[in-house]
Amino acid sequence: MRTCSVLILACLACLLCALPALGLEPYLVKDINPVSEPADSRPADFGSLGSVALFDADDGLTGVELWRSDGTAAGTWQVADLCRPDCSGRPTRFAATSRHYFFRALDENHHPNLWVTSGGSGALQLTDPSVTIGFLWAAAGDVLYFTAEDQAHGLELWRSNGTVAGTWLVTDLRPGPQGSDLRSMAAFKGSVYFSADDGRAGLALWKTDGTAAGTVMVKDPVPSSPAGPGPTLLQVVGSRLVFLATTPGRGTEIWASDGTARGTQAITDIVPGPGSPAIWDLSVQGGRLYLVIGDGRKGQELWVTDGTAKNTRVLTNLSRKDAFFSDSQAYSLYLPRAAAGGRFVFLAHDGAHGIEPWVTDGSAKGTRLLKDLCPGTCSGANTLWDRPLAGRLFLTGTNGVRGQEVWVTDGTAAGTRLLRDICRGPCDALPFAPFVVGNRLVFAANDGIHGYEIWSTDGTAAGTVRISDFVPELPWDVFGGSVAGGQLLFGAPGPEGRELWRTDGTAAGTRLVRDINESDLGGSDPHALMPLGSEVFFFAHDESGSQGLWKSDGTEAGTVWVAPVVPVDQALSTEAGGKLFFMGTQQFLWRTDGTEAGTFSLGVQISGLRAVGATVFFPVRGLEGPAVLWATDGTVAGTRQVRPGDSGPFDPTYLTAFQGKLYFAARDPDHGVELWRSDGTEAGTVLVKDIYPGSFSSSGPSALTVHAGRLWFFADDEHGRGLWSSDGTAAGTVLEVETEIGFTPFQGFGLVSVGSQLLINGLSRRYGFGIWRTADTPEGTQVVSYQVMLASALFQGGLYFGSSDPDHHEYLWVTSGYGAQQVFDRNSQPIPSPRRFAALDGHLVFNTGEGGVPLWVTDGTQEGTFPLLPETLPGSDGAAWDLVRAGSRVFFPAYSRENGVELWAVDEDTP
Repeated sequence: MRTCSVLILACLACLLCALPALGLEPYLVKDINPVSEPADSRPADFGSLGSVALFDADDGLTGVELWRSDGTAAGTWQVADLCRPDCSGRPTRFAATSRHYFFRALDENHHPNLWVTSGGSGALQLTDPSVTIGFLWAAAGDVLYFTAEDQAHGLELWRSNGTVAGTWLVTDLRPGPQGSDLRSMAAFKGSVYFSADDGRAGLALWKTDGTAAGTVMVKDPVPSSPAGPGPTLLQVVGSRLVFLATTPGRGTEIWASDGTARGTQAITDIVPGPGSPAIWDLSVQGGRLYLVIGDGRKGQELWVTDGTAKNTRVLTNLSRKDAFFSDSQAYSLYLPRAAAGGRFVFLAHDGAHGIEPWVTDGSAKGTRLLKDLCPGTCSGANTLWDRPLAGRLFLTGTNGVRGQEVWVTDGTAAGTRLLRDICRGPCDALPFAPFVVGNRLVFAANDGIHGYEIWSTDGTAAGTVRISDFVPELPWDVFGGSVAGGQLLFGAPGPEGRELWRTDGTAAGTRLVRDINESDLGGSDPHALMPLGSEVFFFAHDESGSQGLWKSDGTEAGTVWVAPVVPVDQALSTEAGGKLFFMGTQQFLWRTDGTEAGTFSLGVQISGLRAVGATVFFPVRGLEGPAVLWATDGTVAGTRQVRPGDSGPFDPTYLTAFQGKLYFAARDPDHGVELWRSDGTEAGTVLVKDIYPGSFSSSGPSALTVHAGRLWFFADDEHGRGLWSSDGTAAGTVLEVETEIGFTPFQGFGLVSVGSQLLINGLSRRYGFGIWRTADTPEGTQVVSYQVMLASALFQGGLYFGSSDPDHHEYLWVTSGYGAQQVFDRNSQPIPSPRRFAALDGHLVFNTGEGGVPLWVTDGTQEGTFPLLPETLPGSDGAAWDLVRAGSRVFFPAYSRENGVELWAVDEDTP
């Protein structure tokens, strides 16, 4: 039996070798628990300071510590052994000023503290374990202002000039342990401005010069009430400070300030009247602030302001509501922080041309489509790079004939062109990770022959050349680095393993800086590179497998270990406001901002989570009694019961984000279980409609689903179970279909929005299990397929799902709302037991619960449906492998003979 299995796997491996390139290549992320792991230093987390690069690495002797490098062997050394004698300091970057690099690291007792270095030898500990560093910071001159928390004062404003004597709490703005709830921060006119609550006025605009006496309120946008979200998104625009604030009766407005109370005022309404528009993106360029704003009615548009009412306006009038960001198509269009030829270039989807580059001169008349790269309705533009070179911008895209390549623009249609067809013909070069090094742009790309290598360009086709030739057996996981001292320092898989390299943009200037860990050829796997001045910080691994912070100035001697980094074991749940919220030990709610000091328990036990904007809602059940609704902004002080007291609503379920608020089913003593909504405040937590009136009657809303701009759900009234929809108001909450009449009777399990169709998964006593599509009458509700919908995913306008046949064999099916078809692979074989799905760059990646392979892929065609990996864990038939998308990757566990079961990934940016 074992011999047969080996032969099958060998045949599959041969088959996959013969398959044409798909554009997706699974790779081992890390052999986390090796039998014998190759040793390396794995430089990572790069930063720069002057002409020196800082990063973390492990030399195999002192663990993961902070290193520095100037690009030479003599200038690369360890800054300090922070955790002695045999532990790792594991530094993580926090912030930087013009002269200092601030980072978190562990002391010899494994306590996290704030440290600082000037990039030479040695590091200074600034705080003790009693102080927890927050996540907001701003640099004014060489002074770092940051949020920190201790037991006596709560979360307040601190400052440091890089010395112990110069590191202190600026002021206890809200006396006592509650903290002042600092929200946003920006350096402006020699002071630091921030949003905070002193416990009396509510959230208002404050400023500080670094002293208690010099910390004063500038203006309270709502002086009549301590409630309200307060100033947010503080941005310096020319000679003014611009921010957003919401006031009663006027909704969200753009405000501007010259730093004085008289000079701080609203300059325009975004949404006249009460409302909370979504700010999708923003960028400061050329003395103007550009914002992508969605008001929930007209959709997303591009706005501009210079901080004056006269020059604050909307620039676009696009027919497509999700012109800049679409959940259904999973694209996010990034506003660059630089322009081409004095013009601001951005990406948008106007509904007629697909995603293409647009340009504006700051006026509505001067805002237009720059060029239709892929003529017609197809999308030509993919990513707009935030790396200007000689007045030009670069982007990735396709003309529909050639694959994803690098394009260049000077802000005019005539000056927008394909730079070079790196992967000749229709194949994709998939370029990514650009860096400006001197007068050249350096990036990673695949020419279809050498795999991913480093390329360099001066902005011309003839000047676009490949400058590296790394070991093909060691593929790129990522290409990250930092520009320091006129060179790019990065981690790469060379003959010495994954170690520190440098380039000046030429082939001759691309070389190994230093083999930090020389005990093995496995490589150090440098990653998460970050700049600080002319140094680079990065993460790397030593021969023991320990990961930590290194730094480098680009030289062997200047590449040194800084501190260790302790990984956090966490189960992902939801993201909000730049933080990750998850259920930890004993079901406690935890949050993290990606730093050790910013990872902590919020002190409540939870049973579910739902993010709405920057707020996370969750039910909390006490030792006795029902669950009640809580909310958090990620701080201990901001974690609270939404509606204090014992009047309900109780036992909230089906938590669903809709129109910027939370909708859910819950009960109270007067109405039974009905539909509720909440904006996170006590006053804003209200019953939407008592569908089945009476304290002993309940409509029992279930399967809440957003479709076609409305909230749909099943609920009971005096006539029985039906399908309802709501616009969020009582009058707009109506019965759509009496399902017990049309389906004779019917039990709905779930709702799925598929394009213009709303599909119902349920059980009819007359027809059995099935999938229906609905209209506004029982007669208009028609069966799609008599099948059980199990695991499912939306992809290319269709719903892919697992379903059992009469013999209880589960296979993969697809429907667009009109009939269902079984999915077959390129060998005309059915796909058994699909379990988890993830859409990734034009492909649907999924795993199965039966033997064969752990990972499959489809592009929506039979020819493009096949396994990506040839092996699975022996004896794992029926195992439901985990699979999740994060960023541009899908992560999953997979088996190989060399490593056993370890963490693997597939990246949409790799060949």
